[in-house]
Amino acid sequence: MGREKEPLNLDETEWTSTSETVAKDLQSFVDEFGSFTPQHFAEVNFHLLRGTSLTKTSRDELCEISIHIKTCPKCDFLYVAKKCLLWSRLYKMVTWEIIERTPPCIRLAFAKRTIKTVTNYLVAVNVLAPPFFKSRRAPSCIAMRHWGYCHPNEYCKAMKTGNTFEYIAARERVKLSRTHP
Repeated sequence: MGREKEPLNLDETEWTSTSETVAKDLQSFVDEFGSFTPQHFAEVNFHLLRGTSLTKTSRDELCEISIHIKTCPKCDFLYVAKKCLLWSRLYKMVTWEIIERTPPCIRLAFAKRTIKTVTNYLVAVNVLAPPFFKSRRAPSCIAMRHWGYCHPNEYCKAMKTGNTFEYIAARERVKLSRTHP
């Protein structure tokens, strides 16, 4: 049985309710307010917690429930570093093997741990499909230059537009021109 299908057993020292009750209250909260943060949910539903606020353990358990019932897209902290369980999972999905042939600006964004920028590119080129991630579009060369990631190499200089998608085609053109004088 997959991990997502197993019921989550909440830490009884942290919670006064079952995971099913917390999930039901979380869904109701999202339906009523349209979005949530774990902290705001805990403030409104303080009766679900034994303590006065969320701890790391209770927040992680709440996030696991949110992942399980698929309310993460409504979380204001979705894929925010150190506030979202899925951020570290997303970062583990993006490996050097995946990005080694991407434009240098994307590789630099990866090195600087700007995972949303990297993921926007990888999702746009259909290399990655992370859960709950809605990519707006791949970042443009102008945006990457503005953010300080642009350090063009010979393939970038062969691009005809400011679209990072063109990098792959420009790379192939340059490599083919080397073999055919």
